[in-house]
Amino acid sequence: MAQPSVHQLYKRVQEVGRGTYGSVHKGVHIPTGNVVALKIINLDTADDDVADIQREVALLTQLRDAPNITKYYGCYLDGPRVWIVMEYAQGGSVRTLMKSFPDGTLEEKYIVIIIREVLAGLGYLHKAGVIHRDIKAANTLVTAAGKVMICDFGVSALLPTTSSKRNTLVGTPYWMAPEVAQPVPNYDTKADIWSLGIMIYEMIKGSPPHSNMLAAQVLQLLPKAKPPRLIEGEGSKEMREFVASCLRELPTDRLTADELSKMKWIKAVSKVPVSTLRVLVTHYEEWLETGGSRASLAQPLDWEAEESRE
Repeated sequence: MAQPSVHQLYKRVQEVGRGTYGSVHKGVHIPTGNVVALKIINLDTADDDVADIQREVALLTQLRDAPNITKYYGCYLDGPRVWIVMEYAQGGSVRTLMKSFPDGTLEEKYIVIIIREVLAGLGYLHKAGVIHRDIKAANTLVTAAGKVMICDFGVSALLPTTSSKRNTLVGTPYWMAPEVAQPVPNYDTKADIWSLGIMIYEMIKGSPPHSNMLAAQVLQLLPKAKPPRLIEGEGSKEMREFVASCLRELPTDRLTADELSKMKWIKAVSKVPVSTLRVLVTHYEEWLETGGSRASLAQPLDWEAEESRE
């Protein structure tokens, strides 16, 4: 008996995002009515793009039961397109949620829960020998229930052994670790830890460091710049210590995801449920209903325009 086509199984409802390879849609699994995310990629592109897509699908399959990672339901061919079916996050990305606040930042009480959950996902990835290579607020999703999920495995790398290093330049420059931006990159899972520190900086300040510069300039600057720091008044002392532990110049000096999970800042919220984050999703939805505009967002900041070209 012929297998049902993707169009018999899934229906596109609305486009929720667009990237280098294609678009992401909110969709419905027709037999059950369950809401899903549909990443639709056009294969009429260069061969190396196809290899990236194959790598992403292989990784998602391997990580099917991982905590705090977007759940993967399947992959379908539709002519020149590939449909990757994944769990849908009602709230969208953390970066999207940030836009509904007047200064584009989040309160620390929400940031710490988001980071606690991302650490659980990173701990699992790193033990499996996977470097995400593009950890940032835009690649961290929040569901309607407040569940946090790491997404976008398009640039992730699988390390043959846990002590292996990678030597390709990938990621988004503003969140990139110094060792990744070297003329000859040489890095491991600790590159994700640096990006995590930058993501906290981004959530507390509204943008990553050097956001007034072009991506190409940031790449030149990263290997020789001093690690960014949060100053007094920018979050609690515990949070600033946590960020400093992520943003250490030498990768070997940075703590692992498991070690960071044991720091005071994270331990203090060990019992706080993820449902606390539902407030952010509700706030964003109310903001959209009232027009969803903020004067400062009329024009994207330089780094956002650069990021959208990634």
